[in-house]
Amino acid sequence: MIYSFIGLGNMAGAILRGMIQSGHYLHDTLTGFDSSELAASLLQKDVGLVPLKTLQEAAQQGDILVLCVKPQVMPEVLTHIKDSIKPEALVITIAAGLSLSYYESRLPGGTAIIRTMPSLNAMVTAASSALCRNEHVSIEQMQRGQTLLSSIGSVHEIPETLFPAFSAIAGAAPAFAFQFVDALAQAGVQAGLTRQMAQETACEMLFGSGKLLMSSHEHPRVLMDKVTSPGGTTIEGVLKLDELGFTKALHAAVRAVIDKDKLLGKDEH
Repeated sequence: MIYSFIGLGNMAGAILRGMIQSGHYLHDTLTGFDSSELAASLLQKDVGLVPLKTLQEAAQQGDILVLCVKPQVMPEVLTHIKDSIKPEALVITIAAGLSLSYYESRLPGGTAIIRTMPSLNAMVTAASSALCRNEHVSIEQMQRGQTLLSSIGSVHEIPETLFPAFSAIAGAAPAFAFQFVDALAQAGVQAGLTRQMAQETACEMLFGSGKLLMSSHEHPRVLMDKVTSPGGTTIEGVLKLDELGFTKALHAAVRAVIDKDKLLGKDEH
């Protein structure tokens, strides 16, 4: 089984490293093409990727073809590979905003397609990935797709209509989390901590809070109540965030991501 990647940027690299770390994949089954020879060379050294010379070669090689290019260049890529894809191949795409029907209209009839959206957290095998499939994906192909994605984190099969919302929470929100940590670190520096200590503490807090929330299975508000003692200091901070529109701002940020995702979908044809 040959896994052939088109586009060898950050996400492709994260997926490939996760595959190797899982121990389920052999180095010589991982191939890929990128217009940047440097990107291919780095992954050759890092994970044993077999570099390919053309898009067509990547399509011809792949039993599972993983498309890791940006939506803006996807039309050109599909034009170059559509006549080279194996009839029995599975195509997996990570591009935002492009629907299954988009690929079906540009690839040979009957092509098995899985659409997924991992996040940058795949770099530490902690992504939360959604996937959906078209009717041509077999049970075996679906299992292979799920196994591949589980090497970089958790996997959720959802209806395609929910992709914009899932992508906003799992795919885009890590940027919000990094922004949150940076803001906390700045506040810590202002209060007298070193930048290193403030940032490390903020990261540890975020990691620990997420772990507690996942393991406790409690509503976030229940845990908030356990932190905010009556008349204490924490409630003052919570109320200040409410006063300044913290929740409203997050809702607006998520909506902005969803709206952009849907806009990409409108432009896809």
